Amino acid sequence: MTDWFDADESDREAGERTLQASVTGRLAKPFISLSVCPSVSFSHRRVRPQHGVYALGTFCVGLGIGHLVTEGEGLGTGLEAFVICGISLLVVATGYRLPDRPISRSGQWRALRTAVGVAGSFALLALAVWLIWALEGNQTEFTFLLAFATALGSAVGIRSGLYAVEADERLNEARDLTKLLTINQRVLRHNLRNELAVALGNLDNIDRRDHGPETAEDVRTAQTHLESLLETTDRTREIVSIWNTDKRETFRLQALLERRVEAVGETYPDVSIETEFDGDPRVESHPTLPTAIEEALRNAAEHTPTDVAVSVTLRRDQTGAAVVDIADTGAGIPKFNVDAIESPEETPLVHTQGLGLWIIYWTVETSDGLFELLENDPTGTVIRITLETVEEP
Repeated sequence: MTDWFDADESDREAGERTLQASVTGRLAKPFISLSVCPSVSFSHRRVRPQHGVYALGTFCVGLGIGHLVTEGEGLGTGLEAFVICGISLLVVATGYRLPDRPISRSGQWRALRTAVGVAGSFALLALAVWLIWALEGNQTEFTFLLAFATALGSAVGIRSGLYAVEADERLNEARDLTKLLTINQRVLRHNLRNELAVALGNLDNIDRRDHGPETAEDVRTAQTHLESLLETTDRTREIVSIWNTDKRETFRLQALLERRVEAVGETYPDVSIETEFDGDPRVESHPTLPTAIEEALRNAAEHTPTDVAVSVTLRRDQTGAAVVDIADTGAGIPKFNVDAIESPEETPLVHTQGLGLWIIYWTVETSDGLFELLENDPTGTVIRITLETVEEP
């Protein structure tokens, strides 16, 4: 995030410094907490959603066999057990094809929870029906009602749950794409326009006067803003590539952090970076995770006094997920950048001053992680990235 505070405000709209009146009610601690995607809390991914669907289907098959054993060996009972087991095998077959469906891991868990809930609801309905029959003196068919309702509820729940989750995720993708396009439109309208205006103005000054000492200054100013324009276009292209890439890579977080801390330390030798690592968890994320980590480190190094260290910590939370905190003691993230992340709508006083924050946001978003911007004590910012861990190979 090396460009959060880099903009030359003397060359930009003075109105962007009067944000406090419009954002007072929106910036209580923490600044912003973005739940990128709901997640299931497993410290290791030994248990997958597919296993849960298999277990649910097997349980229903067991109910069918139990009905056959408890109710005798008559033809009717056999047919009832056959129907129950057939429906249950549909659940198992759904689990077999689950990895091929275009649904995220967290979405698959949501569908499984839906299936369990529907199966439980059907079972309770069957129990209510049997109780009504029992009050009327007919206490038969209890095991069949319970087993059939549970199997039917499981099949209906898992199939409908998958379709509902898939539709929901496609809708979220469409919203994300809308937000991404709005970000690019905002950058084109504001950042590129201003950089070109400043550069062209200085070049016009060069053209209108005799070359002298002031000419070199105008050339340097124009060059600075044209380089900023080039960096903006490169970052915009990088953000689009993040969103369009489905590839995943596995990283050792401690090793990754050590390499990035070393690289940033070479660029900013006067800044001390303190590290505290509790273990070396493995995570599966978007390939741009190293770039996102370095963006956060560079921003912290740039905006922390030289006599105070930047801190980088790695730990596991109560669920076993890996948590990376990168803290600085600078001036904090500008309010207009926080507002830009919260909503894609364009307002007169809200513009994106840099794209480093968006690189981190979209990297974590596409990694099914949790991204938070918190206030540091007494000043500064804590960037927190939470990612699910994966099992050892």
